[in-house]
Amino acid sequence: MMREFIGSVSDEGWTVSEDHIDGEKMRFREAILTLGNGYLGSRGILEEGYEEGYAGTYLAGVYDKSGGQSFAIVNGPNPVAMEIYVDGKKLCADEMEVLEHHRILDMKRAALVRRTLFADAGKRYEYQSRRFFSLQDMHTAVVSVSLRCLDGDASVVVAHTIDGTTRNEMHAVGGPRKHYAVAHALDLGNGLSYLEARTNDLGTVIGIATIADVSGAGPDFEVETGCRLEEESVTTEYSFGVKKGARYELNVYISTYTSRETEGEIRAACVDGLRNAGKRGASRLLTDHTAAWEKRWQSADINIEGDESLQRALRFATYHLLVAAPTRDMDVSIPPKSLSGEWYQGHIFWDTEIFMFPFFVYAHPQLAKHLLMYRARRLQQARECAVAQGYSGALWPWESADSGKDETPETWVNFDGTVLPVYNAKREHHIASDVVYAISLYEQHTGDIDFMLKHGSEMVFETARFWASRVVYDEASDSYGIKEVIGPNEFQECVDNNSYTNAMTRWTLRYACELYDDLRKQHPRELRVIAERIGLIDEEIDAWREIAERIVFLMSSDGLIEEFEGYFGREDVTITGWDENGMPVWPSEVPLEDVKDTQLIKQADVVLLLNLLSDEFSASTKRINLDYYEPRTTHMSSLSITSYAILATELGETEKAYRYLHRTANSDLKNIHGNTDLGIHAAELGGAWQIV
Repeated sequence: MMREFIGSVSDEGWTVSEDHIDGEKMRFREAILTLGNGYLGSRGILEEGYEEGYAGTYLAGVYDKSGGQSFAIVNGPNPVAMEIYVDGKKLCADEMEVLEHHRILDMKRAALVRRTLFADAGKRYEYQSRRFFSLQDMHTAVVSVSLRCLDGDASVVVAHTIDGTTRNEMHAVGGPRKHYAVAHALDLGNGLSYLEARTNDLGTVIGIATIADVSGAGPDFEVETGCRLEEESVTTEYSFGVKKGARYELNVYISTYTSRETEGEIRAACVDGLRNAGKRGASRLLTDHTAAWEKRWQSADINIEGDESLQRALRFATYHLLVAAPTRDMDVSIPPKSLSGEWYQGHIFWDTEIFMFPFFVYAHPQLAKHLLMYRARRLQQARECAVAQGYSGALWPWESADSGKDETPETWVNFDGTVLPVYNAKREHHIASDVVYAISLYEQHTGDIDFMLKHGSEMVFETARFWASRVVYDEASDSYGIKEVIGPNEFQECVDNNSYTNAMTRWTLRYACELYDDLRKQHPRELRVIAERIGLIDEEIDAWREIAERIVFLMSSDGLIEEFEGYFGREDVTITGWDENGMPVWPSEVPLEDVKDTQLIKQADVVLLLNLLSDEFSASTKRINLDYYEPRTTHMSSLSITSYAILATELGETEKAYRYLHRTANSDLKNIHGNTDLGIHAAELGGAWQIV
């Protein structure tokens, strides 16, 4: 039975909508309307495509290099392209007048629903669509379209395309790059189309198969089906006549598999998936998908009373975290843009462990474990990363992709467009402790001793080993320091004894010692196996304890923490203006290239430390540091505001915290950073959940 898609969405507290087609905002809206299921992310493009739009289809864990600086997440073939022609004219804003347009992301059901009323030559055409990527079956997606010709009969052609011409265009450095080649574009008969691609370097196979059913009015309704093959695409055309006022519906079933998770022939897996989807039908697939999302929301939704805007924004944050989460252990993690864009090349940073992981460990511990397993399986690469830089133990790369090797690019584009060398891989080593922090959080919340014995303990011990080799002993002061680092605040590079880095190192060493002691008491046999495997001895543990006790930490008697050695000696510049979103306005007297010589900071550094290791610091210490660093923080990173909001909440500044919460939760909905078109800010959305 056919019904209106637009009339079956959830209430406004669960929806994000648009009410007109705007080319200038096209890519921004595509990002916030992204659909996905942890296996695949699909930007919220209009099915018919627009010049200003950007079709992005990202399969978690599928990376390739193709002559670039480093491996990047692949923008794969687009399976949701759809064009409709009425009496030979295309239904689109470029060729027809748009009388009405509504598009709604139903976050409760993870479905994108649309109704557009077109007009041309005195005739009106009602177009509706609904699409979703199944959470119940991660390989399956459905695109449903409905058409009514309101003012007369017409001849209609619906052309659905698996488009293999897509490229990666969101690069900070370098031009567009296509990371795959189409190996097969096939008509398999009986309306079944298939496209197979292979990535250029790794040879990862991506297979997409589609088939459709069409229903119309009356027993005499007939559909003529044809297939058009091109070098890089497959288009299936459905031609039929329509009667005035009658509704016609087409359901396209999409089956996607890759060689990352599939044994055997990809084509066969796709075809089998289509057969199963066809048997169940669009309605049943949607019901099962909705039920899976209902279960996922049960432990993740936060109910807010008295603030509908914040309620919707928090659900938006939660939705995008869940969309990117692997539904099973797929050996992947979550990039900063989730699966809504390819900026930062889809690499995995510390963002995941510090800003996203807490949500998962509390709302969905099993999904949190999947994220930790991504790191666990790459422990050997972390060891190699440490050795490559002259250290022992394990150093998790600043940026990683599929292999776990360091994928940090050599250059990057600064805020003012200048190309700069990148030093993060060799200096921003706090990521080592950030991974361990997530392990500790998981252990505390779940008590998963099996994970700790098989994976977690070895990861912690090897990270402690790294820090023991990274510190430098100063005989004059009888202390240990960490030289030439970059802290979370990346404005000032190559500093000594960054307080965040040093304190997190101290915490890591102490946690490793406590873990060792606990295992010796409760699991001595298993500890003996781990110690023998990695050559760990008691004397090494004793050395960790000594380093932790003697590491430099720059805190004055009144509790003010110096961000790094010499920070207080730099020019003291503070923020004096704020924009309409309450974000700091850059001081005009400070050129961007000179910010390193000032006390202006890019993002929370000391304040982040006070949040993560909250139990180690008094309320007065938190107060003096919040008051000092807040007017010096530019918040030019989306990772920043969360920390200030959490600390303000703890110190009883509820009004300030509330403002920060609104800013964080709405950062993408209102495009506060001005770059949501490149993809949503997953870490900031994870931070919004933490604030609450």
